[in-house]
Amino acid sequence: MKEHSLEVLEYNKIIKMTAERSATKIGKEIIKKLEPVNNSKYIKERLAEVTALKSMIKEFSTPPFGGVRDIREDLKKAAKGSVLSTDAITRVRSTLRGVFELQRYLDNIESDLDPRIIEREYQIIYDLCADLQNRPALAREIDRCINEYGEVADDASAKLKSLRSKIDSIENSIRDKLDSIIKSKHYQDMLQENIVTRRENRYVVPVKQEQRNNFDGIVHGQSASGLTLFMEPMAVVRLNNELREVRARESAEIQRILQMLSSKIAQDESIIKRDLMILSRLDSISAAAKFSLDYQCNAPEINEKGIIELNQARHPLLKEEPVPIDLKLGDDIATLVITGPNTGGKTVALKTVGLLTLMTQSGLHIPAAANSTVAVFKKIFADIGDEQSIEQSLSTFSSHMHRIREFLAESDNSTLVLMDELGVGTDPEEGAALGISILEKLQEKNAITIATTHYSQLKSYAYTTERVENASVEFDIETLKPTYKLIMGVPGGSNAFEIALRLGIPREIIDRARTLLSDEEIKVEDIINELNQERNRYQQLRQEMEEYRNREKELKEKYESMIKEQQQQHEKEMKAAREEAESIVEETKKEARRIISNLKQKDYTQRSEVDRAQTSANQELKELSQILEAENKKEKEKISADKFEIGDQVRVRSIGRKGEITAIDRDKKEAQIQAGIMQVTASLADLVKVDIPDDNEEKQLKNYRVQKAQHVSPKLDLRGERYEAAQYKVDKYLDDAFLAGLNEVEIVHGKGTGALRQAVEEVLAKNSHVKDYRLGRQKEGGMGVTIVKIK
Repeated sequence: MKEHSLEVLEYNKIIKMTAERSATKIGKEIIKKLEPVNNSKYIKERLAEVTALKSMIKEFSTPPFGGVRDIREDLKKAAKGSVLSTDAITRVRSTLRGVFELQRYLDNIESDLDPRIIEREYQIIYDLCADLQNRPALAREIDRCINEYGEVADDASAKLKSLRSKIDSIENSIRDKLDSIIKSKHYQDMLQENIVTRRENRYVVPVKQEQRNNFDGIVHGQSASGLTLFMEPMAVVRLNNELREVRARESAEIQRILQMLSSKIAQDESIIKRDLMILSRLDSISAAAKFSLDYQCNAPEINEKGIIELNQARHPLLKEEPVPIDLKLGDDIATLVITGPNTGGKTVALKTVGLLTLMTQSGLHIPAAANSTVAVFKKIFADIGDEQSIEQSLSTFSSHMHRIREFLAESDNSTLVLMDELGVGTDPEEGAALGISILEKLQEKNAITIATTHYSQLKSYAYTTERVENASVEFDIETLKPTYKLIMGVPGGSNAFEIALRLGIPREIIDRARTLLSDEEIKVEDIINELNQERNRYQQLRQEMEEYRNREKELKEKYESMIKEQQQQHEKEMKAAREEAESIVEETKKEARRIISNLKQKDYTQRSEVDRAQTSANQELKELSQILEAENKKEKEKISADKFEIGDQVRVRSIGRKGEITAIDRDKKEAQIQAGIMQVTASLADLVKVDIPDDNEEKQLKNYRVQKAQHVSPKLDLRGERYEAAQYKVDKYLDDAFLAGLNEVEIVHGKGTGALRQAVEEVLAKNSHVKDYRLGRQKEGGMGVTIVKIK
């Protein structure tokens, strides 16, 4: 793409805005190097990556990139055999932790979702991360050797621990001797101050200049005034010499440990570098996904046929809420001529098409509706704004012509040409004629062209020429303000006479001005007025149709509500009747048993007749009960088929998932269920309504959470706790935080040996209330704090 086109269409501003949403240095570099390409397959893959990660962020939060550092130079030095500094090794360790956190993020999503959903929605992201290889052994070795302060730990080796123990012992001996000297009355008059300090890495005391010959020691420096000498007492010379020797051995041991760690990093250099680039690449996609979310963008359809169809498209750099535009180009329309008043939005519409095309060809989502279509062009030329060049002595017209000459020479059937105010800067008639000739030549080359203009001749040309279409930006004559709406198929009037009349210019002057227009200009204005009248009539008809449709919808909803009320009343009455019938049957049974029992007690001679009567009565009662049961069963079957409505919360028995009914097919007795991000089709017989707590229960739950939240702190301090006691406290605290409705809590475990941090992580990894967790940032307490997100 021409650098000039990228500049005037403000492409680099979009790249900068996207890069700002990146979390890593290399991720930012990747975005800043983005350029539009014309490979359709590549573009579709990049758009699909952004779509998948955007969905993942919305559903599960942003992937973790904290701790990932730019360690390319560190890895290069290690590979060459250099010994890395503790800072460099700490950067490598931090990046290894970033790999581990990202893998855990992906594993958690994978464990929560059906594999089919992963394959359908997120497979492209999992494929990108398939080669990630966490190096836990290397991470543990670095953690063992480098402490949380970035220093070589005492336990890095037995030798280092022994040497540091010896250093402590020698230093204590030196301090004891020096303390005895500065506290001794013999030296009080010789010393400037009763303190111990260091010079040239040796312990010394401040001695008065005049006492130099009286104090037995070696001079290692003096104060700026020269009144104080810093002298090493002879009593500690041997100890200081021994301390220097042990420190040299300590430095050699530290160097050996750093050499060992550097060697291990060098062995995994290619793996770590590949992991770093995968994380950085994913971070760049994440930044594009965040931009898409922030600006309500979507992935357009891609084609190589020159077809552009933008729906509800917005320019992302407009600070105020932009007015969306709809625009269609390609197929039957190769050239679009946009007309309308100044500041009405012609140039914005032109830039919107160009910028959104460049964004698409860079693999970025565009701020437009999801059903938009963008063509892939090999060349995009833009001539926008006043490009007058004082240095080259070019007028506005000359500057435009210089640019358009390039367009005409290089355009072909895979070119998009954008020209603002075509033919401006010279005589209007000549400029209009030249503009028509330029458009004809570009159409002959099969280029897709959009041009803005004020010239009536160009409006007529678009109205009468095949594959050339008019469009206009709307202007409200009543308010004398543009609406910024783009109207396809209709040229824009200049509105100069109407505006002048409303602003107070006498009518006779306006009428005289009209008589001075040429026949061609009058014809064009008449055509525009006729088209605008037709458009207004169509809009009025459409509005009336919309009102009729809304009225019809209201009546339909009203009658459906009435039918539903009648059905509910009928069901209520039938239920009451059944319950009454069942009660009567039950009472009849009891009465029959009582009568028969009395008869049996009175006359034993007729016992057989009584038994027969009892059998007959029981049979009739049984038949009556069966009839009632059959009716109940029919009613239940009827209810089971009709009881569900769109919006009901249900559980699908066969898969155990809960969701909301989004559509019902009564004929097939099936329903569409939205269960989280998954949509399933299930039989109505396989559905069970989910009980929704009534208002009192919800109120009680809210009251309980409010009361709980008043007593639960968002911070838990574990410092000083033992391993098991800390785990018990964390587990209970997470339950309380969940019940209190807290979204995020802070667990303080301190840095120390890392044992408490490990205890906390073991609990967090298993607790069902935990959504995610991470170590604190520098300002939050660093590695001494863990931040936990509650589900």
